[in-house]
Amino acid sequence: MRKLLITFVLMLSFGILQAQNISLDSCILAAKQNWPAFKKQLSIAEKRKLVQETLNTNYLPKLNISGQASYQSEVITFPDVPNMPGFFPDLPLDNYHLEASVNQTIWDGGMVKSEKTIQLAQNDIEIQQLNVETYGLIGKINELYTNYLFFTTNEQIILLSMDQLDNNIQNVNSAVENGVVLKSELDNLKAEKLKLKKDLLNIYSAKQATIDALNIITGLKLKTKYRFDKPQLVTSNSTLARPEIQLLDAQIAYSQASISKYETNRMPKLMAFGRFGYGRPGFDPLTTNLHGYYMVGARFDWEVWDWNMTKKKKQQINLQQQMIKDNKGSLRKQIAIEESRYILEDVKYKQQIVLDNEIEALKKNVYLSAESKMKNGSITSTEFLKSFNEWKRALITTEADKLQLMKAQINYQHSKGLTN
Repeated sequence: MRKLLITFVLMLSFGILQAQNISLDSCILAAKQNWPAFKKQLSIAEKRKLVQETLNTNYLPKLNISGQASYQSEVITFPDVPNMPGFFPDLPLDNYHLEASVNQTIWDGGMVKSEKTIQLAQNDIEIQQLNVETYGLIGKINELYTNYLFFTTNEQIILLSMDQLDNNIQNVNSAVENGVVLKSELDNLKAEKLKLKKDLLNIYSAKQATIDALNIITGLKLKTKYRFDKPQLVTSNSTLARPEIQLLDAQIAYSQASISKYETNRMPKLMAFGRFGYGRPGFDPLTTNLHGYYMVGARFDWEVWDWNMTKKKKQQINLQQQMIKDNKGSLRKQIAIEESRYILEDVKYKQQIVLDNEIEALKKNVYLSAESKMKNGSITSTEFLKSFNEWKRALITTEADKLQLMKAQINYQHSKGLTN
């Protein structure tokens, strides 16, 4: 039996060396580049950049050029002045204007800054909404990945069991040929081997279904011959980083930015302006010749009283903030319940694995004893298969609990929003 185990391990090791290694992190990274929701991050980042560039233009001078030509049916006519003919000019019916106006903000009361803050806060909300959307997808990848590890482990155990069973079939076949054992005993072993083959078919189907789902999510072209590495767990004691919490924080930041915007709307604003033109009439309506004219100055604006509108808006936003904080508190409690469950599972499976190892060792001893007795003809194949299946079940249970422990640790890591 030791020789068979060594051969099996060497075969597995050689297959592993020939296979391509896949990690959980590589699947998540591939999904980030493939899944449509993840791809939105690039658009959001580009939008953020454009928002900043657009708002920065508010600090630049604004130039506007306009022109007009008109003809009117009548104009102002002035009475004749005695002894002073032509004292008042005859105003033309056609008028022409070409003007350029320039406006430059000197002080905007912080409006551009507050607008930039609120736009970036809105952008952060979009990012966190995307993170919430993709958070569940990462959880799905975690589940598929650990399930595949479980199927692979079961496959290895069944293959090992088949090797053991083949060895026993050969021994019983020799005994049947020598007339020591009835042929029904050999048929019983062969039937058990067919059951194992059936189990393998189910496992192969489950593995392929899992691979197909991972390929759709990640965009990779994974195959069942690839080796899936066990995930590397995060051991950091970092603070909670769940995207739902970060989304609520972003909403609070946005509401705070809205308060600042309402406050800056009432701040004094100072602007310089200039108006330059050529045509007739200019600022002097009695000038009938085409000529140049201009005006420069500064404009001041201050909304001194708004009938407490800003105050009421701030009260509304403060109430909204409190609601968001309450939701955040409720979410933290829900996450704490999740973490507590996964911590208990971690403890439970660690304790079960200790017992599993002891049970596995004992069942193996019983199996080896039954194998020896069957060779001597002191027990039937049915009694042997009972011991054989109990040993196989103990192997599967041990590996299943190990994977359940790993899944609990991954789920705990995921519940805190931690990543490698």
